Amino acid sequence: MKYTINSEQEMIDFWKSLAQKHKIILLEWDLWAGKTTFTKGFAQWLDITQTPVQSPTYTYINIYENKLLHIDMYRLQSEQELTEKGILDQINEFDYIIIERPKYIDKLPINTYITASIKKTSPTSREVEII
Repeated sequence: MKYTINSEQEMIDFWKSLAQKHKIILLEWDLWAGKTTFTKGFAQWLDITQTPVQSPTYTYINIYENKLLHIDMYRLQSEQELTEKGILDQINEFDYIIIERPKYIDKLPINTYITASIKKTSPTSREVEII
């Protein structure tokens, strides 16, 4: 299913509504497409007030108030790193999980998830496809 989002607030509201239905979301996107805005919306729905909500590209994992696990797999080079970086251990501890640039999904202890693809269509618009 595809959706068109025309502002940052629409993006936040969209992700808040998605968070009500789905606990684990895999994110694929174009650069600068709105992954941080997505995570902010998800965090707001969970009543997370911790700031800043930011990408864990260099840290691999961000944890927000022990409610939301945010993982970025971009820099992972092997499935062994899932254990070395503590990703497998952390996944077992959280109900709500966002995984950016997912890799080695078949090795993760998750059963039910959706994939969201975000594409930047203009400076203010995004196309979101939920798979």
